[in-house]
Amino acid sequence: MAVAGKAEGDGSAQIGTWVFDPASKTLCRIGEDPIRLEDKVSALLELLHARVGEVVSRDEIVTAVWDGRAVSEQTVPVAISKLRKALASPEGAKPYIETVPKRGYRLRPTSGAESAPARGPLWVLGAVAVLLLAVGLFWSRDDLSVTPPVAAEKPGIILTLKDIRAPSGTDADVRRAIALSELASYYLSRVPEVLVIRHWWNFDAPDPTGGIFTRYGEDTPVYLIKGTLIDEGGSPLVLLSLSVPLKEEVIWSGAFDADGSAESYFTLLASMIEKVGVPNPMVARAGAPALNVDQNFWHGRYMAQLSNRGAVQNAVADLTHLLVEKPDHVMAQNSLAALAARWPDLVPSDLVPNVPATVTVLEGDHLSAVDEASVYLFREKDNARAQQALERALTLAPGDHYALSLLAEAQASEGDIKSALENYEKAMRLAPFARAYGARYDAIQKHGAN
Repeated sequence: MAVAGKAEGDGSAQIGTWVFDPASKTLCRIGEDPIRLEDKVSALLELLHARVGEVVSRDEIVTAVWDGRAVSEQTVPVAISKLRKALASPEGAKPYIETVPKRGYRLRPTSGAESAPARGPLWVLGAVAVLLLAVGLFWSRDDLSVTPPVAAEKPGIILTLKDIRAPSGTDADVRRAIALSELASYYLSRVPEVLVIRHWWNFDAPDPTGGIFTRYGEDTPVYLIKGTLIDEGGSPLVLLSLSVPLKEEVIWSGAFDADGSAESYFTLLASMIEKVGVPNPMVARAGAPALNVDQNFWHGRYMAQLSNRGAVQNAVADLTHLLVEKPDHVMAQNSLAALAARWPDLVPSDLVPNVPATVTVLEGDHLSAVDEASVYLFREKDNARAQQALERALTLAPGDHYALSLLAEAQASEGDIKSALENYEKAMRLAPFARAYGARYDAIQKHGAN
């Protein structure tokens, strides 16, 4: 076996088809320009190469590369991701760097076949190329794990919002964290200059963005919003940060008193996205009703949008509890009316007489338009009016994934399967956590609206 080893004549190292020069911090191979690695990434590769075939733990990496300094949880995975991107393996081969779950990372030994460029008769290579092209043209795509092609619509800025963490793990803190994540999503989805994705980053994956750059291009600015709920002297506090994730560069941070008003929360979020060049983002919610940080409402709204029976039952319980405390809460009444229209068997019979039959449309509020569409779509079976309501909702909040899923349902029921699948794809990209979207996509693709 030709393992990764020293190249002849200098201090460089052979790694598969690559030659790594630690002195100049470069990777190169025949016929290609050298790639200059960042200092830490180069030091990481040098460490892994020195122990080729061995598992190197995160702590060992931090000690060797970062001199044992305190670093964030993402520091090592980000460096690994950058190294994998630079150290691309031959087509069809395993990545040179492997993740060993719960243990660390390993630079795998490479075979002689991987260390030399592929050779063969030109007619064989041409035949293979034609075969691959034919497969690409005629293969039926029913696997959403394949990254979709670049979309025609290209956002100016992408914000990926990770759900706020609640390290305490208590039910109360987890509910509060989910509610505050949903409220942030509500506000940000109304900013037309940005595309907001409720997204989990996986820094150990070949593409930690989950296909963002493949779809929109690497020149699209992508930012990561993270938050943590902590106890500060007996008061809940949310610490927020905005970063350029692949560079580990934090460009904004702020704190929100979790017992504060929604208006102060939105003001903080506005200052955050102003940092990425979005002017006066508070105008995005002009005309919307005054909002409160009602945990039951926003937690219930999140659960409802998961679109599965268990989550919807939780949503009904949240909204019912809120209406006991605040019987005049119009947005909760609207949400409950929408759930009763779509999931009538999940609303307790003793509650049905108290569920509004119609939705009160609030000027400037996209959620009431979404709820109105649910009533038209599922109870009244009036697709035309449902789609009109959804058009209003998406005009106010272009990034509302649930509105897109309802629009897909309306289109599917009219037989417009192509548009329905396109809108479900958009909804899935905006909200990867909503697994029911994928299930409905598959069902519509195979069976139509039924």
